[in-house]
Amino acid sequence: MNSLTLHARDRTGLGKKISRLTSVTKHMKKNFPLFFLISTILFSQMSKAEPVMIVSDVYCMRWVEGRKGKASKEVESHLLGLLDGLSAGRQIPFWNYKEGISFQQVYLWMDKHCSENPESNVYFGAYELIDEQTQGLFKKNKP
Repeated sequence: MNSLTLHARDRTGLGKKISRLTSVTKHMKKNFPLFFLISTILFSQMSKAEPVMIVSDVYCMRWVEGRKGKASKEVESHLLGLLDGLSAGRQIPFWNYKEGISFQQVYLWMDKHCSENPESNVYFGAYELIDEQTQGLFKKNKP
């Protein structure tokens, strides 16, 4: 084998390598937006809990009336949703904290709160209940 033949073989091998490299580059360019999106999601702070504004238009007067009348399921469901949202937002196990709390205990707590604070909003009662039930952990875990 002379040097000219060896040189020709190297060129052929190099050609195959360049062809493969060009193919890989095309695939990288094609899939770059997808790769970038996945990387951004994985390494961003989007997965951390963010503060959420909660709007509640159920006041204690409505709570008391609702509990006495046909709207009890409506106001009770509203309260349960508030408690679920607040505990999820702060990542606190409200329902299972220590010995736990039942729906009936929650309703009775809110009945007492609203009879003592008729001008209050059910949201503020839920906030106080969750903090009381978690022994102050709720207020300590502010975002």
